[in-house]
Amino acid sequence: MLFLICFVNAIGRYSFRQTELKALLEMEGITDAPMRWTREGDTDGLDSAFMEIELPNEDVARRVAQRSVCMKGIFHPWGSGKTQDECFERVKEFGVENMEPYCREGTSFRINMFSYGGKIDSAASKAVIERAFDIVPFKGHVQLDKTKKGVKINASASRADHQFWYFEDTRCVPGEKVLHFGSMTGAVKGAWFCREVSLGGRDVLTAYDLKQREYLCSTSMTAENSFLVANFAHASPGKLVFDPFCGSASLLVSAAKFGCHTMGGDIDLRVIRGKEKDKDMPSHCRFARTVDTVDITPLNNFRQYGLPEPLDIVRCDNARPTFRFGSLFDAIICDPPYGVRAGARKTGCNKEAKPIPEDLREGHIPGTIAYGISDVLSDLLDMASKYLVVGGRLVFWLPTTPDYKVDDLPQHPAMVMLYNCEEVVTAKWQRRLITMKKIRDAMPGERAVCAIKEEDGGA
Repeated sequence: MLFLICFVNAIGRYSFRQTELKALLEMEGITDAPMRWTREGDTDGLDSAFMEIELPNEDVARRVAQRSVCMKGIFHPWGSGKTQDECFERVKEFGVENMEPYCREGTSFRINMFSYGGKIDSAASKAVIERAFDIVPFKGHVQLDKTKKGVKINASASRADHQFWYFEDTRCVPGEKVLHFGSMTGAVKGAWFCREVSLGGRDVLTAYDLKQREYLCSTSMTAENSFLVANFAHASPGKLVFDPFCGSASLLVSAAKFGCHTMGGDIDLRVIRGKEKDKDMPSHCRFARTVDTVDITPLNNFRQYGLPEPLDIVRCDNARPTFRFGSLFDAIICDPPYGVRAGARKTGCNKEAKPIPEDLREGHIPGTIAYGISDVLSDLLDMASKYLVVGGRLVFWLPTTPDYKVDDLPQHPAMVMLYNCEEVVTAKWQRRLITMKKIRDAMPGERAVCAIKEEDGGA
């Protein structure tokens, strides 16, 4: 069954769109779905927002769309063409018998407009709607969104039973202004009239926005990035997910949203313990000195959304084995610390260690020293090769510079690279979301290698 996917405009992170789609299809057991970007010559999605894809049925399409944070939605095209005229000629060929189930009396409907790279004005919208009414046997009643001065109000109100969309793909031409079917600053390269199957899952970005989050620290991950990590890691009910650099547990919150059991760890005990009750202190200075003065902790983020709390959040060191047994986790997800503001630390001492008095050993917290990004990544892969189940996934963020080379990425004989998606942050550095899979148990003596230099790792 043919579907049309409309992706959101993700400036600087186009590679995430198709990769997320592939990851979600893999969760459905689909690895070879025919798909193509609609613009001629576009093979990587850098020049288009529309993709045509063959899927078994609408149920699969709906499940994929409802988890995606890169999709605007997925739609069943009734007609398509390079022009509006050609599009509606194809709608006529679709057949009234195929349209009638979605146009019956007693149902409501709405026709929406969207132009990628252009603008559909009110006159063009009216012309499209009139053409649709001439062809489609609508028998229900129109239900529009309630708006005030063009802004939608009462977002929780029910939508029409059947949503129809007219899409235009407009290729902008620098310095040239063309008015074509209401699209400005470009020429229409494609048009579709579709029935909506499902909108994307971007509503979670509002619900889980960091601005409403109860507990934050300086490196809390945005909701969009957190849910991308969860999708790449195949987070699903019953799986056990671990974050060794959990901080405020942003990544674990997204995994818990999809039904995972979670565990977290961090070497910074202040972040795990929580913040003081004194609201007059700046947030970054409010880390509690004792358990008695704690007001909020990472667990508050789970309680805020009614999610199951982590099995545990422990103080641990990525450079040292944390658990006694291997093959524990279905996924390890993390944003390793890097740079000056949140540089990585590991257990150690720059001076000669002194014996710890017997009466102070209980509750003693070892000192820490600087932890190079190359060592952080090597130890991370070594940990994943030991503690992941075979087939489990390691998903982590990695800062890089324009001098980045694929050979610089950390490697381990028991792990294989699946995805490498780039997010352009500034002209001087990028951030990559790396996804790896454990293909076998690690052999004794096998270690990870990493060629990344400190200046290439966001330091």
